[in-house]
Amino acid sequence: MRPEVSVLQDVLGVYDHRYLQLDEDRRRRLMAATSHVIGDGLPEEDRDALPAAYRLRAFCIQRGLHEELERLIRDETEGRMEGAVVVGGRVYAMYPYLRGVPRHDADITDEVRVVHRLDAVAWTGGRLRVRGHAAIARVVSRDVRVELVLRGSARDHRVATTPCGDGFEGFVDGTDLDPGHWDAHVAVRTLGLTREAPFGAVRTPGLTTEARGHAGLTVFFTPEGSLAIFAPSAPGPSDGAGAGAEGAKKARRGWRRAFP
Repeated sequence: MRPEVSVLQDVLGVYDHRYLQLDEDRRRRLMAATSHVIGDGLPEEDRDALPAAYRLRAFCIQRGLHEELERLIRDETEGRMEGAVVVGGRVYAMYPYLRGVPRHDADITDEVRVVHRLDAVAWTGGRLRVRGHAAIARVVSRDVRVELVLRGSARDHRVATTPCGDGFEGFVDGTDLDPGHWDAHVAVRTLGLTREAPFGAVRTPGLTTEARGHAGLTVFFTPEGSLAIFAPSAPGPSDGAGAGAEGAKKARRGWRRAFP
């Protein structure tokens, strides 16, 4: 990062809740000083190195848009985010109160992430039923496809999901999994975009995180909070069913100790 960009980030970084605490006169003086730092405009390489929130702040400051800048900061501070549109595979934030914003300043393609929530994990027959919600942040679409991605040491196992209420549900069959540790991710596709994230750290309040075993599998949560599955090795020809069952019990006890 060029030193100029670092300085500019520090300058624009004060336009947060602290800016809202200033009186009108101090706000205007701060904007005037920042406008002097920005000058006639940001070089393309410097502009691209800034997050969209800072590019939009610079846009308001250069044009003296005091009320618009205050609304932008207040909405962010209070967790209100405007929607976005997808055009040609790029995602652009929409701000109805900001007119004339260049596309490159509103481009948030590299910043949008999956928002997700795990609602339920339960055994149904011999399969694990996973229910939750997932979407690409700020992008509104009727055609959203969600997959559970179980990531093992050697390969990924993808589980299709179906709509369920305002979210999705998917069923994991333990016979499809190789022995070992599988980390759960959620992949969302819509309007030509695909985003993926570890799944399970954001949960419905009250959802149990205790390790549970069934049908030879152990479901647990990693220290980072994500959902995971442990599939034990199948018993050998001379092990017998009893030995296999005992091995599964030992595996579950081991995971409970490791991830209380």
